[in-house]
Amino acid sequence: MNICILTPRFPYPQFGGDALRINEIARYLKHQGHKLILVSLSDGAKPPVAQAKVLYDKVYFVKRNRIVSLFVGAFNFLFGKPIQCGYYSSNAYRKLFRKVIQTEKPDLYIPHLLRMVPYLSELHLEKQTIVEMTDALSKTYLLSSKAEGVGLLKYVYMLEQRLIARYELQVTRRFPKVVLVSQADIDYLKAKEPNATSLTLHSNGVGILEALPEHYNTDKICFMGNMRSMQNQDAAIYFANEVFPLIKKERPSAKFYIVGSLPPGNIQTLASDDIIITGFVDDLEGFIKDSCLLVAPIRVAAGIQNKVLVGMGCGVPVVMTSLISHAIPELRDGDNCLIRDGEQALADACLRIMRAPELRRDMGRKGYDMVLRHYSWAEKLNGYERL
Repeated sequence: MNICILTPRFPYPQFGGDALRINEIARYLKHQGHKLILVSLSDGAKPPVAQAKVLYDKVYFVKRNRIVSLFVGAFNFLFGKPIQCGYYSSNAYRKLFRKVIQTEKPDLYIPHLLRMVPYLSELHLEKQTIVEMTDALSKTYLLSSKAEGVGLLKYVYMLEQRLIARYELQVTRRFPKVVLVSQADIDYLKAKEPNATSLTLHSNGVGILEALPEHYNTDKICFMGNMRSMQNQDAAIYFANEVFPLIKKERPSAKFYIVGSLPPGNIQTLASDDIIITGFVDDLEGFIKDSCLLVAPIRVAAGIQNKVLVGMGCGVPVVMTSLISHAIPELRDGDNCLIRDGEQALADACLRIMRAPELRRDMGRKGYDMVLRHYSWAEKLNGYERL
């Protein structure tokens, strides 16, 4: 089949989990013998097209006009439509997409995230479309009131919650297949739309090291994620301000690394001799594999947090909040991870691993084995293209 993938951002460089997931979906589809056509918006005038062409057979893009994006986003809000659908609305993209339909004649369309769905609805292409929703955003936005240090963005999400919740239900009714990464998110949407038959589970997979590292840095604590995300900003600020000082009292040599692309000012201000802001790293697994542990103190989230699987795929123990643990049913507190809530409980869990090399080794191995058995991309995406 000719499969057309529509993305709101150019998927290279692969800065965050959203780009990682859509590229892994594309890689799976390519392995099945399908021809892939990428049609993307781009924040820059010269995205790395050559890099994308290694995976995608045809690559088309247009630069997004940010001023127009803000105007149309506000316009959507005034008329009761999701702000993000307006923010990623582009007449130049519409024109390009129509041209691609005429020249490439796709058999199947995959819009990446809800914000790209209107382009399909406008042309009545629902029956040929698999919506890559990934997460139930309305669920995430409900939790946004807990976020710290993210300013205006939090309030935009709060306004967006009602609009996106209504749109999610419309999409589940109108499209034949809507893909999410978490059964918890499917259950959340089905509670609102019990007769929904379109909701389909294709969880995240993860790359796995061929062998576990023999040595690690006993003082290195890592957090990883796309730092444009409000959820990741909140988690990093929370850990740095509330949890890490408790660890430092007991272990003065501890270092906290915040690893992720495009860290904004509220993250940059956390930097110190003991809190290192790395920005984007070329080899993520290579950077985190010698960590003593990885933390995922997420308080605002939906779906599977890929950072948990990446850490485990490197043999690094993960300390996480209970909120995100439910999306991965194979997690076992005290066995292949530690699940804790609250500042002191999270700090104690980190210190427990840092003080016990045997616990760190055994927990890292069990997490690695769990990911190896259950979270290969090929297994999780099997049958993705079938309507």
